[in-house]
Amino acid sequence: MNNLSHAELTESFSLAGRHNTDTEKLLAFLDAHFALSEGSHRDVSQYRVYFGRLLAHLNTGQCVGLDNPSAFIDFGGDRECPSLISLSYERKFIELHF
Repeated sequence: MNNLSHAELTESFSLAGRHNTDTEKLLAFLDAHFALSEGSHRDVSQYRVYFGRLLAHLNTGQCVGLDNPSAFIDFGGDRECPSLISLSYERKFIELHF
């Protein structure tokens, strides 16, 4: 993907090795701009792509999509466990790297 703008949270969106403060900022950002149809990104145990839609598996066992499905742009890696997810809001793009 070209011309991606990253939100000013941390240098990357990788949750590995991040402090709890950075993780909370990221999760709050996701909930604010890429809300799930139910629940919170804080409760997601896995993301996957199914028929061109981003799905989030919650810790409760429930599987939900984005409140605005068109915010999902693309992914990298495996559909069952993407290593990269591209999202868009207000003509800005972000990538989440896992």
